[in-house]
Amino acid sequence: MRPYEMMMIVNADLEDPKEEITKVEEVVRTLGGEIAKTDVWGKRRLAYPIRKKQEGVYALSSFSVEPDQIVELKRLLSLRQNLMRTMIVCLDEE
Repeated sequence: MRPYEMMMIVNADLEDPKEEITKVEEVVRTLGGEIAKTDVWGKRRLAYPIRKKQEGVYALSSFSVEPDQIVELKRLLSLRQNLMRTMIVCLDEE
């Protein structure tokens, strides 16, 4: 497995944005990945409007997953309506 980091922006209008972050973690686990930690940065103002929203809840998640599962992970995350943006970055193995 290879280490990755994922930055996600969740819709700030949700009653409990941490619930959506937990669901994203569950998607990673269903693909055989392991979540190392998730750091919720809280509600922040966006640099530009996304889907006519001015604010979003930022979260940074560190996880490990097989490299061939990343395409499927991106596809599954794109189907989630409450995720405004995601960015997955491969980390160097130390």
